[in-house]
Amino acid sequence: MNHSVERLSRNQRIQHIILLVSMIMLSVTGLVLKFHSNPFSVWLIRIEGGIWVRGLIHRIFAIILILLSLYHILWVTFTDKGHSELMALTPRGKDFSDFFRKLAYNLGLSGRQPQFDKYDYLQKLQYWGVVAGTVVMVMTGMILWFVNQSMAILPKWAIDLTLLVHGWDGVMIFIVLFVFHLYNVHLNPEVFPMSRTWLDGSISLEQLQHEHTLEYNRLMSDKKNEK
Repeated sequence: MNHSVERLSRNQRIQHIILLVSMIMLSVTGLVLKFHSNPFSVWLIRIEGGIWVRGLIHRIFAIILILLSLYHILWVTFTDKGHSELMALTPRGKDFSDFFRKLAYNLGLSGRQPQFDKYDYLQKLQYWGVVAGTVVMVMTGMILWFVNQSMAILPKWAIDLTLLVHGWDGVMIFIVLFVFHLYNVHLNPEVFPMSRTWLDGSISLEQLQHEHTLEYNRLMSDKKNEK
């Protein structure tokens, strides 16, 4: 008997790994410039080969992120698998009620946890947070990349605001990736030291039943109907 099911396809895992690598490299190369006077940043810039090389690395991974984003848009728009995943990640009214039910459970005000489908409200929040963050980073990044052309049509204050938004959005993405996402997916006690779903794409039936009860019930019902 197979005690695990596929949760992420190979396509999704490859997209995730490319996103992971590009986000890490963009965070590292971007933050060392924002906090360039920090001794650690000075050391990193020296290792990278100087400001010019740091900028080149940053732009290379920015292009990778843009290409990945374009591919992801095509994937969720024109493939059955991608579109079904997008529908599963679309926020619904149940997500808001699930949040308050989970809050009541954590505070000891309720003895029952909410039952989640394939993606719970936190996973949807992380997905759309990445989408929004990427849109902001790409738009502001392009303005700063072609700053001379941008200054021909934008006032100086808009360029300064763009620089501010790009820098602090990068900080927020770094915090979300390495604090919020890392803990929830890998370091929380239920999966510590790491969830392997992002590597092999599978999830155990026991974990699926515990964390995504509605999806588990639907899967078991489908299997029963096949017999």
